[in-house]
Formats: sequence, C-alpha cells, structure tokens
Amino acid sequence: MANYATNIFHARTENQTDLDKIEAFLDDNFNGFVNRQSNSVDAEFSSRWVYPEEEINKLVESLDAKDGAYIKILTYELEDEYVSFRIFSQGKWNIKL
Repeated sequence: MANYATNIFHARTENQTDLDKIEAFLDDNFNGFVNRQSNSVDAEFSSRWVYPEEEINKLVESLDAKDGAYIKILTYELEDEYVSFRIFSQGKWNIKL
C-alpha cells in the first residue's frame, strides 16, 4: 500500500487570470479542498509518497505572471519522516528539505 503525503498549499498573486488557473489546476489534478480568496488560493491535498514536483512544475509553467506569484507548499508524510517546504517567489524556488 502506498503512503500518501499531505500537501498544504498557499498561493498569492494580483493576477486574477493566474488565480483562476491555480484554482482550476488544483481542482482538476488533486483530491482535496481548495479555498479561493480575493487574491489568494489555499488548498490541502494528498500526493503519493512525496511532493508532487511534476504537477506543480506544470502549474507554475502555466502562469502568465510568474514573477508576481508567491507560492508556499509544505509536504509531509509522517510514517517515513518525510518533510519538504518550498517557496516560489520572484520566479524562483527556495527548497528546504
């Protein structure tokens, strides 16, 4: 049986088109909940074993205003003691494993 990691996601941007893309992408690609605010999206969803890097990279690539997007993702899987915290800001990732 696969272990599932929990992902706590927060994204903020002034670009409303990008917020729409983020909300739709999370709804379409993950099983969890998504909460949209006026300039942010919060979500919690699961992924298999670890941080869903391939999917999140696709999401970031789809954004029109990458430099204006701020994304934080905390991923953890307690059974295997896995933790990853990633921040996307000013077009770059800061990864803390």
